[in-house]
Amino acid sequence: MLKSTNYAFLLLVTIILASCNQQKSNNNSSNTDGNSSEINTITQNNQIALELHDKLMNHFSRDWMERESDPDLYPNYYGGSFIDNNGVFVIAVTQNTENVKETLKEALETDNFKVESVRYSYKEMLRVMDSIDEFLVNSSIPDDHIVLAHFAGAYPDVMENRVKVLLTEVNQNIINSFKRDVTNSQLVIFEQGEIPELF
Repeated sequence: MLKSTNYAFLLLVTIILASCNQQKSNNNSSNTDGNSSEINTITQNNQIALELHDKLMNHFSRDWMERESDPDLYPNYYGGSFIDNNGVFVIAVTQNTENVKETLKEALETDNFKVESVRYSYKEMLRVMDSIDEFLVNSSIPDDHIVLAHFAGAYPDVMENRVKVLLTEVNQNIINSFKRDVTNSQLVIFEQGEIPELF
């Protein structure tokens, strides 16, 4: 069983992996010198995007690293952030994108980012994560509970704007039990996954 913690770290790992995969596919697609300058541009954009991510989080709170899983850290308009395939920093927002973009430009002191409109806030996703965590640590839940037996992890998927729940087997019986005993939130989507090996 994998309890979900350190969501910002997960986001950062997702950002870096997406960037590395993009660079790898660019490396494999062409051997021209022009492509190497494109890769350098994407790498440089990735670095800028990571710096913007840190700046945004510091805007939310100076102690964000200690509080990254606290729903109250994030404003209601914030739906998460990620780096797109071109290395551009993208901020997902739930409210009027033009008004929020002005606020973000002031906070980041640049307009070198994109804004994408989403339905659910990061705060809402973290509240669902809290419900999942409460279930996982509840000592009154038997170890052979069908959800615990098949639970492989969960995380807020910013790009899909949902909380992704990984199950070793996805079937209606397990999903119904999850909705009944854990959370029936419409933010949750289910996907097959494996329980990670702990070394």
